Amino acid sequence: MIDTDIKLKWHLDSLPAGTVDPLLGFFDRLPVDPYIQGTFRERRYGRVEKEGSRFFPLDNGVFFQAAAINKFLGDVPRTYAELDPAFVAHPAFGQMLTRFARHVRLADGKAIGIHQMRITTAQGESVPPAPEGVHQDGFDFIGVFFCGSEGVSGGALQLYHGLKEQPFFQQELLPGEYLVLDDRRFYHNAAPILPLAPTRGHWDVIVLTA
Repeated sequence: MIDTDIKLKWHLDSLPAGTVDPLLGFFDRLPVDPYIQGTFRERRYGRVEKEGSRFFPLDNGVFFQAAAINKFLGDVPRTYAELDPAFVAHPAFGQMLTRFARHVRLADGKAIGIHQMRITTAQGESVPPAPEGVHQDGFDFIGVFFCGSEGVSGGALQLYHGLKEQPFFQQELLPGEYLVLDDRRFYHNAAPILPLAPTRGHWDVIVLTA
């Protein structure tokens, strides 16, 4: 599936079938995000630098967003658990990095931020993947790569021209599908995650930033 608007700078596409399958086990080993109330979001963070067709791991450093960008956790220096080195080195993840770098025309020497996240939910819960709601992240470009889910519905990605407008794009992605957008031009969000059964379910995504 390919759907793109060059003028408006967003792009919906998919990796080859089955590409993300080898990565799913890495989501089972994510720690709980220590910067939110509750245990519904699990997360690791890392960075890589592009050099030619290769990507080299960088020190995580401190993740920071100004309050003007993130009203939920703005001005809070955040240090997340590092990504599993085997995940970063996996060819399937390398395909994500390559696709993202190509779409945004990333220059050599530039860094990509990597947010590996799992949203969990149980019976009676409605969980927002982004507690801050409709937002921008303060980067030039964002890439949202959907990896899969189990026992849940919802999570449609939404794009907005402005904070007070209705979404002009809204779609639940399939495993391996991804959306790249100009973070300076658009606002984005994801619909709440809803359980399909009494047992705990989850929704897995990788967000890349540059």
